[in-house]
Amino acid sequence: MNKRNIIACIAFLFAAQAVNAQNNAETLVRLMVNQMKSHKNVEMTYHYQLSTEGQTSDAQEGKAWLQGEAYKIEMADQHIISDGKTIWTYLIDDEEVMVSNASEGTDNTPLKLLTTLDESYAASLVGMDAQGVATIELANPKGQYRRVTLKANVNKAEIKNLDVYMEDGSKLLVTVDKMKFDQELDEKFFTFDAKKHPNVDVIDMR
Repeated sequence: MNKRNIIACIAFLFAAQAVNAQNNAETLVRLMVNQMKSHKNVEMTYHYQLSTEGQTSDAQEGKAWLQGEAYKIEMADQHIISDGKTIWTYLIDDEEVMVSNASEGTDNTPLKLLTTLDESYAASLVGMDAQGVATIELANPKGQYRRVTLKANVNKAEIKNLDVYMEDGSKLLVTVDKMKFDQELDEKFFTFDAKKHPNVDVIDMR
């Protein structure tokens, strides 16, 4: 799975934070989307693993922020930053940053995926355990993200984990550690500052 696709996978986590005790899965998903839209921004700390052809990678920590069309995702080997117009993909080990335009037509950005989540995916409530943890499945047979299974504590409105099944057969496993909302972020937070990385080669692909 192309790591750029992890951006959209993480969007499901942002959306899923707002699960409550209702039993209608489609209603739950709509509430998730509306809740996400109501926040100025969201910060998430998580662990993720990628499973491909029966092989699962070691768990790694990541952090992500979403504010309108802007987002920042930090993974072990790369950072992906966008102010809504430009995307900077910083490959840490290679000391390179690739600059590209944020495509208006893609659904690989968190906000665009969130705003169509309740329209593009059929939701079903798989079950609810005695502790109030609901399992919800989202399916879109024609989409890049064929199936998403999430578990959330409906009493505390807390997402526990998420499995995203891709069209290429790979699977992304994510466990949420912490969520924060409505922080004051600097206006340059969603841009790449080349001055702070003097040894990085900037490759402009626009």
